[in-house]
Amino acid sequence: MKITTLILAVLISTTTLFAAAEKAPVAATTSISGQVVDKLTGEALAGVKISLNESESVVYSDLEGNFEINNVKVGNNSIKTNLISYGTSSIDVSCKRDSNEIEIELDNK
Repeated sequence: MKITTLILAVLISTTTLFAAAEKAPVAATTSISGQVVDKLTGEALAGVKISLNESESVVYSDLEGNFEINNVKVGNNSIKTNLISYGTSSIDVSCKRDSNEIEIELDNK
């Protein structure tokens, strides 16, 4: 009888824990992808440092100027770019649940 009660208690506890875990809120995330180009020429810029929300996540643009940042919170985010001879710039991006594509134009100073 004690074993049956013990097994029943374990099953109920386990079921309750799994049910609570399924209802736990999950922060909605998305991704931002795009290309970084020169504002005047439209030429793709490689090696641009792209920081999300004050260095929460940092990526660099590839040889074609393309980049992708994953695990971005849905809502308002800030992207900061930095490249020698272009300086630092900042833009605000409103991210939706689906994919977010942007083009970043940098002005050569």
